[in-house]
Amino acid sequence: MVVFTCNACGESVKKAHVEKHVNICWNCQCLSCMDCGRDFWGDDYKLHVKCLSEDQKYGGKGHEAKTHKGDMKQQEWIQKIHEAIRETSISHKVRDILEQMYAYDNIPRKKQKFQNWMTNSLKIHNAVLQDEVWNIFSEATRKEPVENQSVESEAAGMLSEDTDVKTERITKLKRKREQKEERENRKKEKELSLQPQQESTEF
Repeated sequence: MVVFTCNACGESVKKAHVEKHVNICWNCQCLSCMDCGRDFWGDDYKLHVKCLSEDQKYGGKGHEAKTHKGDMKQQEWIQKIHEAIRETSISHKVRDILEQMYAYDNIPRKKQKFQNWMTNSLKIHNAVLQDEVWNIFSEATRKEPVENQSVESEAAGMLSEDTDVKTERITKLKRKREQKEERENRKKEKELSLQPQQESTEF
């Protein structure tokens, strides 16, 4: 949660309550983020959605932030939405809705939550439009698993090739071992055959 400090009165304000505070505090022209210390003039604070975590702030020079699985999924989802916006075969109403959605980073990935979000955030109560928009996104997500399956099958093929290579190496090693054993056996036989001859020459 991002918290700002009003530079006029010094009050700390959560992002959700900033507009209310701006209407009350007449001298409020600049807000400072409590975590990163940056100043935001006018409406610039609206763009400041995420800030430093405590780990990043107090972690030191070599700190590497861990990427959360949910954040990565959300970024992929947002990217799919942006790709869907670029499609040309979309009706005008749906395109307008998609352009409104472009400004949001918290778009839900499940249908029911998505429809509730459209009703509450975008004020779109038309269920048909909601379904149209959802269908566009569900098609975009369906295309990706097909691509993922082809990538997985290629990876499986590479793994089978790797196993083939490994089995070839193993058979080569076995052959080498067998050849080495045969050579050693021949040597021993030769030595054994030479020993009686040496004994007979000594007498």
